[in-house]
Amino acid sequence: MTSALTYRPVYLGLYAALILAIACNAFLDIQYGSFSTEVLIWAGVLGYTLLVGWKQKALTSDYGRSRQKVVLAGSIVLTVIFFMPVWGLPRAGLYLLGGLQASLNCVTTTRRNLHMGLLVSMVMVIFAASHYRADWTMLFYLLPYIVAVVFTLVAEQISRRTENLNNDGAGSGTTTGQGAAIAAATAAILLTGGLLYSVTPQITRPTLFWQHGQPGTFGTTDSPHQNGESGIQSGGAGSTGGTSGSKHGNRWPTAGEMRSAAQRPGMPQWQSSVINALADLVESTERTLTPIRLGLEERWNDVKQWLEEHRKELALTLLTLLLLALIAAAWRLLREMRPGIWLRTRMDYLRLGLLELHAPSNTGARQYYMAFARLLDLYGVERLAAMDSRDYLAQVCQRFRELRREFVELTLIFEKARYGNVVLSPNEVQRMRTLYRQIFVHVRQAP
Repeated sequence: MTSALTYRPVYLGLYAALILAIACNAFLDIQYGSFSTEVLIWAGVLGYTLLVGWKQKALTSDYGRSRQKVVLAGSIVLTVIFFMPVWGLPRAGLYLLGGLQASLNCVTTTRRNLHMGLLVSMVMVIFAASHYRADWTMLFYLLPYIVAVVFTLVAEQISRRTENLNNDGAGSGTTTGQGAAIAAATAAILLTGGLLYSVTPQITRPTLFWQHGQPGTFGTTDSPHQNGESGIQSGGAGSTGGTSGSKHGNRWPTAGEMRSAAQRPGMPQWQSSVINALADLVESTERTLTPIRLGLEERWNDVKQWLEEHRKELALTLLTLLLLALIAAAWRLLREMRPGIWLRTRMDYLRLGLLELHAPSNTGARQYYMAFARLLDLYGVERLAAMDSRDYLAQVCQRFRELRREFVELTLIFEKARYGNVVLSPNEVQRMRTLYRQIFVHVRQAP
Protein backbone atom coordinates (compact mmCIF):
# COMPACT_ATOMS: atom_id res chain seq x y z
CA MET A 1 0.00 0.00 0.00
CA THR A 2 1.30 3.40 -0.95
CA SER A 3 1.23 6.33 1.44
CA ALA A 4 1.37 8.95 -1.33
CA LEU A 5 -1.29 11.65 -1.30
CA THR A 6 -2.56 12.93 -4.66
CA TYR A 7 -6.36 12.95 -4.50
CA ARG A 8 -7.66 16.53 -4.72
CA PRO A 9 -10.80 16.06 -2.50
CA VAL A 10 -8.51 14.96 0.33
CA TYR A 11 -6.71 18.30 0.22
CA LEU A 12 -10.03 20.14 0.02
CA GLY A 13 -11.31 18.24 3.06
CA LEU A 14 -8.14 19.02 5.03
CA TYR A 15 -8.43 22.68 4.01
CA ALA A 16 -12.05 22.83 5.22
CA ALA A 17 -11.16 21.15 8.52
CA LEU A 18 -8.32 23.60 9.20
CA ILE A 19 -10.39 26.66 8.25
CA LEU A 20 -13.28 25.57 10.47
CA ALA A 21 -10.88 24.89 13.35
CA ILE A 22 -9.49 28.43 12.96
CA ALA A 23 -13.05 29.78 12.72
CA CYS A 24 -13.98 28.12 16.03
CA ASN A 25 -11.10 29.91 17.75
CA ALA A 26 -11.69 33.23 16.00
CA PHE A 27 -15.33 32.98 17.05
CA LEU A 28 -14.24 33.35 20.68
CA ASP A 29 -13.42 37.02 19.96
CA ILE A 30 -16.40 37.72 17.74
CA GLN A 31 -17.51 40.74 19.81
CA TYR A 32 -14.43 42.68 18.61
CA GLY A 33 -15.61 42.59 14.98
CA SER A 34 -12.48 40.97 13.51
CA PHE A 35 -13.93 37.53 12.93
CA SER A 36 -14.40 37.71 9.15
CA THR A 37 -11.05 39.40 8.54
CA GLU A 38 -9.18 36.91 10.67
CA VAL A 39 -10.80 33.91 8.99
CA LEU A 40 -10.16 35.31 5.49
CA ILE A 41 -6.46 35.86 6.23
CA TRP A 42 -6.07 32.33 7.55
CA ALA A 43 -8.06 30.98 4.60
CA GLY A 44 -5.60 32.62 2.21
CA VAL A 45 -2.51 31.34 4.04
CA LEU A 46 -3.79 27.79 4.44
CA GLY A 47 -5.11 27.67 0.89
CA TYR A 48 -1.76 28.79 -0.56
CA THR A 49 0.29 26.35 1.50
CA LEU A 50 -2.00 23.39 0.72
CA LEU A 51 -1.86 24.34 -2.97
CA VAL A 52 1.94 24.15 -2.75
CA GLY A 53 1.68 20.70 -1.18
CA TRP A 54 -0.83 19.40 -3.75
CA LYS A 55 1.14 20.62 -6.77
CA GLN A 56 4.11 18.46 -5.75
CA LYS A 57 2.08 15.33 -6.65
CA ALA A 58 3.16 13.15 -3.72
CA LEU A 59 6.89 13.92 -4.20
CA THR A 60 8.33 16.53 -1.85
CA SER A 61 10.46 18.99 -3.82
CA ASP A 62 13.01 21.64 -2.93
CA TYR A 63 10.41 24.29 -3.74
CA GLY A 64 8.06 22.85 -1.11
CA ARG A 65 10.79 22.70 1.50
CA SER A 66 11.78 26.31 0.81
CA ARG A 67 8.14 27.48 1.11
CA GLN A 68 7.92 25.55 4.38
CA LYS A 69 10.89 27.38 5.83
CA VAL A 70 9.50 30.77 4.77
CA VAL A 71 6.10 30.12 6.33
CA LEU A 72 7.72 28.71 9.48
CA ALA A 73 9.88 31.79 9.92
CA GLY A 74 6.90 34.06 9.33
CA SER A 75 4.85 32.18 11.93
CA ILE A 76 7.54 32.60 14.56
CA VAL A 77 7.91 36.32 13.82
CA LEU A 78 4.13 36.88 13.94
CA THR A 79 3.93 35.05 17.24
CA VAL A 80 6.54 37.30 18.80
CA ILE A 81 5.37 40.66 17.42
CA PHE A 82 1.60 40.12 17.14
CA PHE A 83 0.10 36.96 18.66
CA MET A 84 1.72 37.29 22.07
CA PRO A 85 0.95 41.02 22.58
CA VAL A 86 -2.66 40.67 21.39
CA TRP A 87 -3.77 37.33 22.88
CA GLY A 88 -1.04 36.12 25.21
CA LEU A 89 -0.82 32.53 26.33
CA PRO A 90 -2.35 30.07 25.68
CA ARG A 91 -4.14 31.60 22.65
CA ALA A 92 -0.87 32.81 21.11
CA GLY A 93 0.53 29.29 21.38
CA LEU A 94 -2.55 27.98 19.60
CA TYR A 95 -2.09 30.39 16.68
CA LEU A 96 1.59 29.45 16.58
CA LEU A 97 0.41 25.86 16.20
CA GLY A 98 -1.73 26.99 13.29
CA GLY A 99 1.31 28.65 11.70
CA LEU A 100 3.37 25.49 12.15
CA GLN A 101 0.60 23.53 10.46
CA ALA A 102 0.58 26.03 7.59
CA SER A 103 4.30 25.40 7.09
CA LEU A 104 3.69 21.65 7.17
CA ASN A 105 1.04 22.06 4.47
CA CYS A 106 3.79 23.00 2.04
CA VAL A 107 5.19 19.45 2.24
CA THR A 108 1.89 17.59 2.78
CA THR A 109 2.41 14.80 0.25
CA THR A 110 1.79 11.66 2.35
CA ARG A 111 -0.88 10.21 4.58
CA ARG A 112 1.31 10.89 7.61
CA ASN A 113 1.20 14.63 6.89
CA LEU A 114 -2.57 14.45 6.32
CA HIS A 115 -3.21 12.77 9.66
CA MET A 116 -0.95 15.27 11.40
CA GLY A 117 -2.98 18.12 9.91
CA LEU A 118 -6.26 16.58 11.08
CA LEU A 119 -4.78 16.04 14.54
CA VAL A 120 -3.73 19.68 14.76
CA SER A 121 -7.21 20.80 13.70
CA MET A 122 -8.77 18.57 16.36
CA VAL A 123 -6.53 20.08 19.05
CA MET A 124 -7.58 23.56 17.98
CA VAL A 125 -11.28 22.65 18.02
CA ILE A 126 -11.04 21.03 21.46
CA PHE A 127 -9.36 24.16 22.79
CA ALA A 128 -12.09 26.38 21.36
CA ALA A 129 -14.96 24.19 22.58
CA SER A 130 -13.54 24.05 26.13
CA HIS A 131 -13.07 27.83 26.35
CA TYR A 132 -15.34 29.75 28.71
CA ARG A 133 -16.58 31.93 25.82
CA ALA A 134 -17.80 29.00 23.76
CA ASP A 135 -21.55 28.49 23.59
CA TRP A 136 -24.14 26.82 21.37
CA THR A 137 -23.63 29.29 18.49
CA MET A 138 -20.24 27.66 17.83
CA LEU A 139 -22.14 24.65 16.51
CA PHE A 140 -22.40 26.52 13.20
CA TYR A 141 -18.69 25.82 12.75
CA LEU A 142 -18.19 22.71 14.88
CA LEU A 143 -20.74 20.51 13.10
CA PRO A 144 -19.35 21.30 9.61
CA TYR A 145 -15.89 20.58 11.03
CA ILE A 146 -16.98 17.06 12.01
CA VAL A 147 -18.40 16.53 8.52
CA ALA A 148 -15.16 17.80 6.95
CA VAL A 149 -12.99 15.46 9.03
CA VAL A 150 -15.11 12.39 8.26
CA PHE A 151 -15.21 13.34 4.58
CA THR A 152 -11.42 13.73 4.45
CA LEU A 153 -10.71 10.38 6.07
CA VAL A 154 -13.25 8.57 3.90
CA ALA A 155 -11.95 10.23 0.72
CA GLU A 156 -8.37 9.26 1.56
CA GLN A 157 -9.33 5.64 2.24
CA ILE A 158 -11.43 5.24 -0.90
CA SER A 159 -8.85 6.92 -3.15
CA ARG A 160 -6.12 4.66 -1.74
CA ARG A 161 -8.20 1.52 -2.24
CA THR A 162 -9.03 2.57 -5.79
CA GLU A 163 -5.38 3.23 -6.55
CA ASN A 164 -4.41 -0.21 -5.21
CA LEU A 165 -7.04 -1.88 -7.38
CA ASN A 166 -5.83 0.01 -10.42
CA ASN A 167 -2.22 -0.98 -9.73
CA ASP A 168 -3.27 -4.64 -9.39
CA GLY A 169 -5.17 -4.49 -12.66
CA ALA A 170 -8.47 -5.32 -10.96
CA GLY A 171 -10.30 -2.41 -12.55
CA SER A 172 -10.28 1.28 -13.16
CA GLY A 173 -12.22 3.51 -10.83
CA THR A 174 -14.08 6.54 -12.13
CA THR A 175 -14.35 9.96 -10.52
CA THR A 176 -18.14 9.69 -10.39
CA GLY A 177 -17.97 6.31 -8.70
CA GLN A 178 -15.46 7.50 -6.13
CA GLY A 179 -17.54 10.58 -5.38
CA ALA A 180 -20.70 8.52 -4.85
CA ALA A 181 -18.82 6.09 -2.60
CA ILE A 182 -17.34 8.94 -0.55
CA ALA A 183 -20.72 10.64 -0.13
CA ALA A 184 -22.46 7.40 0.86
CA ALA A 185 -19.77 6.35 3.34
CA THR A 186 -19.60 9.82 4.91
CA ALA A 187 -23.38 9.98 5.33
CA ALA A 188 -23.49 6.48 6.82
CA ILE A 189 -20.74 7.25 9.35
CA LEU A 190 -22.29 10.56 10.39
CA LEU A 191 -25.79 9.07 10.76
CA THR A 192 -24.47 6.14 12.78
CA GLY A 193 -22.40 8.42 15.00
CA GLY A 194 -25.34 10.76 15.51
CA LEU A 195 -27.60 7.86 16.43
CA LEU A 196 -25.10 6.48 18.94
CA TYR A 197 -24.62 9.95 20.42
CA SER A 198 -28.36 10.46 20.78
CA VAL A 199 -28.87 7.21 22.72
CA THR A 200 -25.75 7.58 24.89
CA PRO A 201 -26.03 9.45 28.22
CA GLN A 202 -23.93 12.63 28.02
CA ILE A 203 -22.12 14.36 30.88
CA THR A 204 -23.27 17.86 31.73
CA ARG A 205 -21.05 20.35 29.89
CA PRO A 206 -20.49 22.84 32.78
CA THR A 207 -18.94 20.03 34.85
CA LEU A 208 -16.00 19.76 32.45
CA PHE A 209 -13.03 21.62 33.95
CA TRP A 210 -9.58 22.10 32.48
CA GLN A 211 -6.29 22.37 34.35
CA HIS A 212 -6.59 26.13 35.05
CA GLY A 213 -9.97 25.67 36.72
CA GLN A 214 -12.09 27.33 34.03
CA PRO A 215 -15.18 25.29 33.13
CA GLY A 216 -16.29 25.20 29.51
CA THR A 217 -19.74 26.64 28.78
CA PHE A 218 -20.12 24.97 25.41
CA GLY A 219 -23.70 23.75 25.02
CA THR A 220 -25.23 26.20 27.55
CA THR A 221 -27.74 28.92 26.74
CA ASP A 222 -26.04 31.81 28.52
CA SER A 223 -23.82 34.00 26.38
CA PRO A 224 -20.41 34.62 27.94
CA HIS A 225 -19.68 37.02 25.07
CA GLN A 226 -22.22 39.47 26.47
CA ASN A 227 -20.71 39.32 29.92
CA GLY A 228 -17.12 40.03 28.92
CA GLU A 229 -14.70 38.25 31.20
CA SER A 230 -17.32 37.48 33.85
CA GLY A 231 -17.16 33.85 32.87
CA ILE A 232 -13.71 33.60 34.47
CA GLN A 233 -14.89 35.21 37.66
CA SER A 234 -17.90 32.92 37.95
CA GLY A 235 -15.98 29.76 37.14
CA GLY A 236 -12.46 30.22 38.47
CA ALA A 237 -10.31 27.69 40.22
CA GLY A 238 -12.21 28.04 43.44
CA SER A 239 -15.66 27.75 41.89
CA THR A 240 -17.68 24.60 42.33
CA GLY A 241 -20.77 25.66 40.43
CA GLY A 242 -19.31 26.42 37.02
CA THR A 243 -20.39 29.37 34.93
CA SER A 244 -23.72 31.02 35.00
CA GLY A 245 -24.78 28.74 32.17
CA SER A 246 -24.85 25.80 34.54
CA LYS A 247 -28.18 26.91 35.93
CA HIS A 248 -29.73 26.33 32.52
CA GLY A 249 -28.17 22.96 31.89
CA ASN A 250 -27.98 21.78 28.30
CA ARG A 251 -31.49 22.55 27.13
CA TRP A 252 -32.18 23.93 23.69
CA PRO A 253 -32.21 27.78 23.80
CA THR A 254 -35.52 29.60 23.63
CA ALA A 255 -36.54 31.83 20.73
CA GLY A 256 -35.69 34.93 22.75
CA GLU A 257 -32.23 33.61 23.61
CA MET A 258 -31.66 32.82 19.94
CA ARG A 259 -32.57 36.34 18.84
CA SER A 260 -30.37 37.78 21.57
CA ALA A 261 -27.46 35.69 20.25
CA ALA A 262 -28.19 36.81 16.69
CA GLN A 263 -27.82 40.46 17.74
CA ARG A 264 -24.43 39.88 19.30
CA PRO A 265 -21.84 42.40 18.08
CA GLY A 266 -19.63 41.02 15.34
CA MET A 267 -21.97 38.14 14.45
CA PRO A 268 -21.80 37.41 10.68
CA GLN A 269 -24.90 38.42 8.80
CA TRP A 270 -25.56 34.94 7.40
CA GLN A 271 -25.33 33.40 10.86
CA SER A 272 -27.67 36.01 12.33
CA SER A 273 -30.19 35.29 9.58
CA VAL A 274 -30.02 31.55 10.19
CA ILE A 275 -30.40 31.99 13.96
CA ASN A 276 -33.41 34.27 13.49
CA ALA A 277 -34.95 31.74 11.12
CA LEU A 278 -34.41 29.05 13.75
CA ALA A 279 -36.05 31.29 16.35
CA ASP A 280 -39.09 31.76 14.08
CA LEU A 281 -39.25 27.99 13.57
CA VAL A 282 -39.07 27.37 17.32
CA GLU A 283 -41.86 29.88 17.98
CA SER A 284 -44.13 28.41 15.31
CA THR A 285 -43.47 24.92 16.61
CA GLU A 286 -44.23 26.00 20.16
CA ARG A 287 -47.50 27.63 19.04
CA THR A 288 -48.50 24.40 17.34
CA LEU A 289 -47.39 21.98 20.03
CA THR A 290 -48.30 23.95 23.17
CA PRO A 291 -52.06 23.09 23.07
CA ILE A 292 -51.19 19.45 22.43
CA ARG A 293 -48.65 19.44 25.25
CA LEU A 294 -51.08 21.09 27.67
CA GLY A 295 -53.77 18.59 26.74
CA LEU A 296 -51.43 15.66 27.28
CA GLU A 297 -50.30 17.09 30.61
CA GLU A 298 -53.92 17.49 31.69
CA ARG A 299 -54.71 13.89 30.73
CA TRP A 300 -51.59 12.67 32.51
CA ASN A 301 -52.53 14.58 35.66
CA ASP A 302 -55.99 12.99 35.52
CA VAL A 303 -54.42 9.56 35.19
CA LYS A 304 -52.09 10.21 38.13
CA GLN A 305 -55.01 11.44 40.25
CA TRP A 306 -57.07 8.35 39.37
CA LEU A 307 -54.14 6.09 40.21
CA GLU A 308 -53.71 7.80 43.54
CA GLU A 309 -57.41 7.44 44.37
CA HIS A 310 -57.53 3.73 43.43
CA ARG A 311 -54.13 2.75 44.68
CA LYS A 312 -55.37 0.01 47.03
CA GLU A 313 -57.74 -1.48 44.45
CA LEU A 314 -54.95 -1.51 41.85
CA ALA A 315 -52.53 -3.17 44.26
CA LEU A 316 -55.11 -5.84 45.09
CA THR A 317 -55.89 -6.38 41.40
CA LEU A 318 -52.22 -6.70 40.50
CA LEU A 319 -51.68 -9.12 43.37
CA THR A 320 -54.64 -11.21 42.21
CA LEU A 321 -53.38 -11.25 38.64
CA LEU A 322 -49.93 -12.26 39.84
CA LEU A 323 -51.40 -15.09 41.89
CA LEU A 324 -53.48 -16.27 38.93
CA ALA A 325 -50.39 -16.16 36.72
CA LEU A 326 -48.47 -18.27 39.24
CA ILE A 327 -51.33 -20.78 39.42
CA ALA A 328 -51.50 -20.98 35.61
CA ALA A 329 -47.75 -21.45 35.37
CA ALA A 330 -47.82 -24.14 38.06
CA TRP A 331 -50.69 -25.91 36.26
CA ARG A 332 -48.82 -25.87 32.94
CA LEU A 333 -45.69 -27.13 34.67
CA LEU A 334 -47.56 -29.97 36.33
CA ARG A 335 -49.28 -30.77 33.04
CA GLU A 336 -45.92 -31.12 31.31
CA MET A 337 -44.30 -33.01 34.17
CA ARG A 338 -47.35 -35.33 34.66
CA PRO A 339 -46.56 -36.11 38.30
CA GLY A 340 -49.29 -38.72 38.58
CA ILE A 341 -48.03 -40.99 35.84
CA TRP A 342 -44.43 -40.32 36.87
CA LEU A 343 -45.18 -41.54 40.38
CA ARG A 344 -47.13 -44.55 39.00
CA THR A 345 -44.20 -45.65 36.80
CA ARG A 346 -41.82 -45.47 39.78
CA MET A 347 -44.18 -47.52 41.89
CA ASP A 348 -44.45 -50.03 39.04
CA TYR A 349 -40.69 -50.38 38.87
CA LEU A 350 -40.41 -50.73 42.65
CA ARG A 351 -43.21 -53.35 42.86
CA LEU A 352 -42.55 -55.29 39.64
CA GLY A 353 -38.95 -54.62 38.74
CA LEU A 354 -37.30 -54.69 42.14
CA LEU A 355 -39.58 -56.52 44.57
CA GLU A 356 -41.14 -58.93 42.02
CA LEU A 357 -44.58 -58.46 43.58
CA HIS A 358 -46.47 -59.61 40.49
CA ALA A 359 -49.29 -62.06 39.95
CA PRO A 360 -48.43 -65.54 38.74
CA SER A 361 -48.47 -66.75 35.16
CA ASN A 362 -50.54 -64.89 32.52
CA THR A 363 -51.86 -62.24 34.91
CA GLY A 364 -48.29 -61.25 35.83
CA ALA A 365 -47.40 -60.96 32.14
CA ARG A 366 -50.30 -58.56 31.62
CA GLN A 367 -49.13 -56.52 34.63
CA TYR A 368 -45.65 -56.13 33.11
CA TYR A 369 -47.07 -55.13 29.75
CA MET A 370 -49.36 -52.48 31.27
CA ALA A 371 -46.40 -51.13 33.30
CA PHE A 372 -44.39 -51.04 30.06
CA ALA A 373 -47.17 -49.06 28.32
CA ARG A 374 -47.41 -46.55 31.18
CA LEU A 375 -43.64 -46.07 31.11
CA LEU A 376 -43.57 -45.23 27.40
CA ASP A 377 -46.64 -43.01 27.79
CA LEU A 378 -44.60 -40.92 30.25
CA TYR A 379 -41.93 -40.44 27.56
CA GLY A 380 -44.31 -39.35 24.81
CA VAL A 381 -45.61 -42.57 23.23
CA GLU A 382 -49.27 -42.92 24.23
CA ARG A 383 -51.25 -46.11 23.54
CA LEU A 384 -54.63 -45.15 22.18
CA ALA A 385 -57.70 -47.22 22.94
CA ALA A 386 -58.10 -48.24 19.27
CA MET A 387 -54.55 -49.62 18.99
CA ASP A 388 -53.80 -53.32 19.17
CA SER A 389 -50.48 -54.64 20.39
CA ARG A 390 -48.90 -54.73 16.91
CA ASP A 391 -49.85 -51.10 16.08
CA TYR A 392 -48.46 -50.00 19.42
CA LEU A 393 -45.30 -52.03 18.79
CA ALA A 394 -44.72 -50.22 15.48
CA GLN A 395 -45.16 -46.86 17.18
CA VAL A 396 -42.76 -47.51 20.05
CA CYS A 397 -40.16 -49.03 17.71
CA GLN A 398 -40.22 -45.86 15.62
CA ARG A 399 -39.61 -43.73 18.73
CA PHE A 400 -36.95 -45.95 20.37
CA ARG A 401 -35.25 -47.83 17.53
CA GLU A 402 -32.39 -49.06 19.71
CA LEU A 403 -34.85 -51.06 21.89
CA ARG A 404 -36.64 -52.77 19.03
CA ARG A 405 -35.52 -56.30 20.03
CA GLU A 406 -36.72 -55.89 23.62
CA PHE A 407 -40.04 -54.42 22.49
CA VAL A 408 -40.70 -57.27 20.08
CA GLU A 409 -39.85 -60.00 22.58
CA LEU A 410 -41.93 -58.45 25.36
CA THR A 411 -44.89 -57.98 23.01
CA LEU A 412 -44.75 -61.60 21.80
CA ILE A 413 -44.79 -62.95 25.36
CA PHE A 414 -47.73 -60.64 26.18
CA GLU A 415 -49.69 -61.81 23.11
CA LYS A 416 -49.05 -65.44 24.07
CA ALA A 417 -50.44 -64.77 27.53
CA ARG A 418 -53.34 -62.62 26.31
CA TYR A 419 -54.54 -64.45 23.23
CA GLY A 420 -53.04 -67.94 23.54
CA ASN A 421 -54.62 -70.94 25.22
CA VAL A 422 -51.46 -71.73 27.18
CA VAL A 423 -50.24 -70.89 30.66
CA LEU A 424 -46.93 -69.04 30.82
CA SER A 425 -44.12 -70.64 32.70
CA PRO A 426 -42.37 -68.84 35.56
CA ASN A 427 -39.30 -68.44 33.33
CA GLU A 428 -41.33 -66.52 30.72
CA VAL A 429 -42.74 -64.19 33.37
CA GLN A 430 -39.22 -63.72 34.71
CA ARG A 431 -38.05 -62.89 31.17
CA MET A 432 -40.73 -60.17 30.93
CA ARG A 433 -39.40 -58.75 34.21
CA THR A 434 -35.87 -58.68 32.81
CA LEU A 435 -37.04 -57.01 29.58
CA TYR A 436 -39.08 -54.45 31.55
CA ARG A 437 -36.07 -53.55 33.71
CA GLN A 438 -33.85 -53.11 30.61
CA ILE A 439 -36.44 -50.93 28.90
CA PHE A 440 -36.91 -48.84 32.03
CA VAL A 441 -33.17 -48.11 32.33
CA HIS A 442 -32.60 -47.35 28.62
CA VAL A 443 -35.70 -45.16 28.22
CA ARG A 444 -34.61 -42.96 31.15
CA GLN A 445 -31.19 -42.46 29.55
CA ALA A 446 -32.53 -41.77 26.05
CA PRO A 447 -32.25 -38.13 24.81
